[in-house]
Amino acid sequence: MGLFINIIIIAAIIGLAGYQIYRAVKRSKQGECAACDYDCEAKKLLNKSKKRAL
Repeated sequence: MGLFINIIIIAAIIGLAGYQIYRAVKRSKQGECAACDYDCEAKKLLNKSKKRAL
């Protein structure tokens, strides 16, 4: 019984890790980084350069 529970826990961890990798790859294909929801320094610089180009 203990082995079965360990296998379920390991499968859940691997499944969640795979899902997170899938989401990161999907976002990167759209041109977004993992931190696009935050107002980071890189995002500020990018927005500033886009405003200058216009």
